[in-house]
Amino acid sequence: MPTTATTATTVVRRASGVVALLLTATYLIWRLGTFNTDALWMSVPFYLLELAGLVSLALFLYSVWDTDAVQPPEPVSDTHRSIAVLVPTYNEDPEILLPTVAAAVDADLAHETWVLDDGRRPWVEDMAKRLGANYLTRPDNNHAKAGNLNHALEHLDVELVAVLDADHVPEKRFLANTVAYFDDPELALVQTPQAFYNDDSFEHVGDHYQEESLFYRVIQPGKNRWNAAFWCGTSAVVRTAALRSVGGVATESLTEDLHTTLRLHREGWKTVFHNEVLARGLAPQNYNEYGLQRKRWAAGAMQVLRSDNPFRGRSLTVRQKLAYAATLSGWTEGWRTVTYLLIAVAVLFTGVSPLVAPIGTFALFYGVVFVAQQLAMRSLSQGYHRILPGLLFDWYRVPASIRAFQQLTFPKAVRFKVTPKGRSGSERLLPDLPRSLVGLVLLAFTAWVWFLLSTLGVTPVSYADRATSVVALVFLAGNVGLIVFALARGSSVRFGTERRAARRFRRTTVSASVGGWQTDLLVPSLTGAVLTGAVVDLAYVGSELTVGIGPRGRQRFLTGEVRRRTSAGVTVEFEPQQWEGMAAISGELFNAPMAPVAAAA
Repeated sequence: MPTTATTATTVVRRASGVVALLLTATYLIWRLGTFNTDALWMSVPFYLLELAGLVSLALFLYSVWDTDAVQPPEPVSDTHRSIAVLVPTYNEDPEILLPTVAAAVDADLAHETWVLDDGRRPWVEDMAKRLGANYLTRPDNNHAKAGNLNHALEHLDVELVAVLDADHVPEKRFLANTVAYFDDPELALVQTPQAFYNDDSFEHVGDHYQEESLFYRVIQPGKNRWNAAFWCGTSAVVRTAALRSVGGVATESLTEDLHTTLRLHREGWKTVFHNEVLARGLAPQNYNEYGLQRKRWAAGAMQVLRSDNPFRGRSLTVRQKLAYAATLSGWTEGWRTVTYLLIAVAVLFTGVSPLVAPIGTFALFYGVVFVAQQLAMRSLSQGYHRILPGLLFDWYRVPASIRAFQQLTFPKAVRFKVTPKGRSGSERLLPDLPRSLVGLVLLAFTAWVWFLLSTLGVTPVSYADRATSVVALVFLAGNVGLIVFALARGSSVRFGTERRAARRFRRTTVSASVGGWQTDLLVPSLTGAVLTGAVVDLAYVGSELTVGIGPRGRQRFLTGEVRRRTSAGVTVEFEPQQWEGMAAISGELFNAPMAPVAAAA
């Protein structure tokens, strides 16, 4: 049962949303009398944008009304269910893939681990077998990840499959904390949050991930109330009978996870979101990766809308349709952001106002509504929504919204592109600037110049309502400032091309031994470490050392070359493809026990 404090907090959150909704509705009723009938081409779109804002707020309030609708079952220590953990991979480096495979093999509860290699790489097969996993490939890459998973289903006879992206490292209790949900025979899917271990990624702002934190810790839990939580591709457990009942993983869109969930819901299956982080992966490191990922999601969502529209037919409940509306409508918000800016540009170019109300009255009413909406968003999002980062990421998503519009109105086949992970180049190149945002800045600058020339009488435009023009000028300046800040942040050296294959961590101290001498191993990555202690006196640059990790009798060994000596110790670079030793290092870095060593094939 929730505590009194929790109940009171929930009431306050809901009340803030309801108040904001009522204020917005009241404002929009007043706005009906402010249309400029001589400029309906501007007045009507402006009003529709504000009306869309009301709908968006209502759908958000609906989505997060109750984020504790489902109470998690107790973890299990044993199960009679047959389980396979599937790790689809295509082009990830060993330093990305190995931690996932090693941790998957070591997860609690009896299970199989399968590495599904669409890259058909011999080293992946060798790594999988030496770490105790099974290896499976196929002769082609048809339908990308979805096709890879469907191919695996043809070779497996298990009740449940857990799916992990190649970079998502599960915790030991991943299966133990999710399997009990399947005591409900109607349950098809358990999704857990996506969390990330690279806290310097493009998405990381302050102490949380701007978009992912809000979605996975608030919006997805809220979907449990309506049986509308959906599969997010990784960190999930799925009933194979449910998958087979809908023809396997959907292959008709780029968002195979959302599309498959829709089909499961149409067939009457239940889904649930388990709000506990049980795996961590890599978030996009720069804007190029972020933009590629969002554009793929946007195009895929529109493919689903066109080919399998959730709002048609009677197979979904009204509540589920509203939940899907909240999800899919999110890809239109970038257009709202852009159109507001374009209306301000139009005011400066034409001297026409979209409304006839006193500008002071409009500014007061609009300001009150805006503040109420932002406070409601802050409260309903449980603090995960923050105004300035939220506004920045509204602009970052604009190219994805444009892609969504293109896919919806002019559909075409789009090839699945994997989001790069790990090393993406040998040089520190800066990300590409989004041309759409650069174009908007240039358009705004042109509008400012036009306004200046018009006030000097150089152009035929005059500003009868000078106050409205000034408001448009200020609004444009504020948004251009945000765009420029967003472009500057996105193109900074911090988010340049990733040159390292292995992720660097905050150094973890590991007990180790070298030639019988005990030493502390300061581990920043899977590819090297710093040795301290007495062994430092025995090492010289260029010498080869074998480092033992773990307790006596269960040690794993890594051979490496001393690269340099510093005041902190000696830096050793490990030789590649020492799978068991790398698994030991990975276990220390990700705070997971070492996976059992399998005999070499």
